Amino acid sequence: MRALILCVLVACKGNSASPPPPPSPAPVPGIASSTSLVRVDRRIELLSILHRLIGHRAYTEAPATPYVKAVDATFGPFKNHPAVLATQALRASHSISWDAPLILAVHLDDQLELVNPGELPELDPRFTGADVAAYAATLRDFARDTKLDAFLDANRPYAEQVVATVRQMIQKENPVPWFDAFFGAKPNARFIVVPGLLTGTHNMGVRATLPDGTQEIYQVLGIHAADGMPTTDDASVALLVHEMAHSYVNPLVATHRAAFEASGTRLFALVEDAMKKQAYGAWKTFVDESIVRAVVVVYLLDRKGKDAANAEAQQQLNLSFRWTPVLAKELLRYQSARATYADISAFMPELIKAFAELR
Repeated sequence: MRALILCVLVACKGNSASPPPPPSPAPVPGIASSTSLVRVDRRIELLSILHRLIGHRAYTEAPATPYVKAVDATFGPFKNHPAVLATQALRASHSISWDAPLILAVHLDDQLELVNPGELPELDPRFTGADVAAYAATLRDFARDTKLDAFLDANRPYAEQVVATVRQMIQKENPVPWFDAFFGAKPNARFIVVPGLLTGTHNMGVRATLPDGTQEIYQVLGIHAADGMPTTDDASVALLVHEMAHSYVNPLVATHRAAFEASGTRLFALVEDAMKKQAYGAWKTFVDESIVRAVVVVYLLDRKGKDAANAEAQQQLNLSFRWTPVLAKELLRYQSARATYADISAFMPELIKAFAELR
């Protein structure tokens, strides 16, 4: 199987007609050009703390770092606070779990007031009918009652060390030019990388549109090392690229939801048990993840070489994303034919057709 993956990827790359060279890593507007775009985010920490208090798996599997221990000691006495009870109720009534709490988090301003809340159900149907205004009021009360800001100030040296480590990785990798070249530039986008101090092995991509039309696109990267410091190896780069890819892929699949539904439903049924064990419980999420993982393979082929791409494809096969090599081949075909396809949107009919032909 490993040889087959390599053959598919390298043959496709080798036979393409004059593919564009990998983009230059020179600084451009994006993640690497502004130190303010890598940060620990108060809103994300707040929602992570609340979901840790209700025992939500995505926020309780971080290693017992000094920061995690401090969170438990400081906020544990508030487990019956109205905001905690409201968090539990919102999870029970609307399945606000996994990435949904962080989607809500980035729709709050510095005063924890809602920003563009009408976008929430557009981004995620779980928010349909949810009283997020009432919930946001409990968040403000929780931040005040628990002295959240004093806690974060006390832990600022640790947060700054984490941010400096992540920033160094991103400045070295500088992935935004590759995404601009591959998908087409997002002129109104601002990419923000956030170390998730409580999310452990869980990484999430979320976004919000500001009133001026700016899209803030967040890549939340979990801290899973016992010393509480982020890892910066090639696997960490792949995770960053994965979360960035969601900001491009998810809206495209949503736009073509009806066209993907039949094939997505059929393929999801073939791997449903494995997907649900990974918290991917619906066909649309499965389609998003399938394309994103193929994007990562293509990125690694361009930036790291065939061995890294092959290893990534094999890892995805092990996770039951069995069509990753085929989808990567389709994306390489798109990449080599940019004279025909102005951007990824123009290629979507071909990708929809490819999905329909998968078996």
